[in-house]
Amino acid sequence: MRHLLMTCCLLAAGIAAADAPRTLEGGWHYAWGDEFNGSKLDTSKWKHELGVIRNRDAVQTYTKDCVKVRGGKLLLLSRAKETKNSNYNPRKEHWTHQIKSMPYASGSVTTRDVKHFECPGRLEIRAKIPKAKGVWPALWTMHVNQYGWPANGEIDILEHISQEPDTCYSLFRWGANGGDQEHKVIRTTSIPDYSKDFHTYVLEWDEETMRILIDGTEVNSTPMSAADYPDGNNPLRTPCYLIMNTAIGGWAEASDATQYPVQFEIDYVRYYTKGETAGAAESATDDNDKPARKKRSKKTKKKKKRA
Repeated sequence: MRHLLMTCCLLAAGIAAADAPRTLEGGWHYAWGDEFNGSKLDTSKWKHELGVIRNRDAVQTYTKDCVKVRGGKLLLLSRAKETKNSNYNPRKEHWTHQIKSMPYASGSVTTRDVKHFECPGRLEIRAKIPKAKGVWPALWTMHVNQYGWPANGEIDILEHISQEPDTCYSLFRWGANGGDQEHKVIRTTSIPDYSKDFHTYVLEWDEETMRILIDGTEVNSTPMSAADYPDGNNPLRTPCYLIMNTAIGGWAEASDATQYPVQFEIDYVRYYTKGETAGAAESATDDNDKPARKKRSKKTKKKKKRA
């Protein structure tokens, strides 16, 4: 009886349990993912990005303290708080080492050097972006090859700037003819206030095409052959890693400290593949790597501000 009452209360509170599907239409097989059911970041799957690391005009430094796992979600927090740059070293010339502190702290995680994704692949991320003046959340990939940016290839699955609340940017980037001049394939998708709800963002690629989908609808695509370089290589055919972060300022408008803290919520990240690669990945996945059932817990009253 007690168990039944608890179950009813949880259902009434809208707490749902979910498993990642093992297969998807089109021959996709689950190979890797994170449902964020624990109490801290799984460092066998993710690395923290720390300090001032990119976007010269942005005003955040990334910290471990701004990365939380709570209630079955990954939370990337952004706070208006003067924060030391952990990469500060005035003896080094690069600008990221010359900045002592930033007025904001924020969260960023990556699978770089932990998990790289190969063709054919499907990355699926369910997320809810933050809302505040100056936020610049992104879900994006970088490719691993012999080239420097932009010739190495970058895919922006979701890029959002606070001054355009109804717009999502989806971009494919590489170097024009393999050089350091950036080539972009840009599309925008309009949904009334992206920050109100969770949306599902997908990057899907095979030997022929790379595409981005939002809530099941294709919003941008490019032929893989469009990135063929004169030397015979193609950066989009090389492995890539995922980055999830919230920058402040930069491409976004000037921030308003009174609107912080905010949080970028990621419900899950799932990676699917096909064919022999899928079979190898599936057999290599032990019980600890399989998607766990979302924990059921009582819904707590939201505070006005989240730490």
